[in-house]
Amino acid sequence: MDIKLEKVTKDEKNKVEKLLQLYLHDLSMYFPITFDSSKCEYVYDDLDKYFTDNYAYFIKCENDICGFVLVDNNKNDNYEISEMFVLNNYKEKKVGETAVGKIFDMYKGNWTIKAVPSSPIAENFWTKTVANYTNGNFKIEHTGKYARAELYFSNK
Repeated sequence: MDIKLEKVTKDEKNKVEKLLQLYLHDLSMYFPITFDSSKCEYVYDDLDKYFTDNYAYFIKCENDICGFVLVDNNKNDNYEISEMFVLNNYKEKKVGETAVGKIFDMYKGNWTIKAVPSSPIAENFWTKTVANYTNGNFKIEHTGKYARAELYFSNK
């Protein structure tokens, strides 16, 4: 399967907003997420920042959008994957791992990955993906109320 990344333009922001609703619904299984019943949508206030100093990418499988990645540029070559989502019918096909590897290759520096709190699936995905990418050269800590997995590595 041909997996590509395509930078999201401001004109395509509405597509990311739609995908975010699916993503946030999935996340709500693990911890509370605010749902605005007057609009029938989950609240996500930070999307605009991915069209200024940060990065939004569509994950494309055979030219079809199959997910997205939001990358925070924390300056001085410090990056963080803020959100990553793959549609269910593309999961278990290495789409996420391939897309993330391409992101890591594009942005060389110090990386922080924070897995979804209370999600063994997310923690396993990120641990395996980062271990494969770094050949095991990364650090993992469990922090906060939910013992969230935080992974750290450098690919400079």
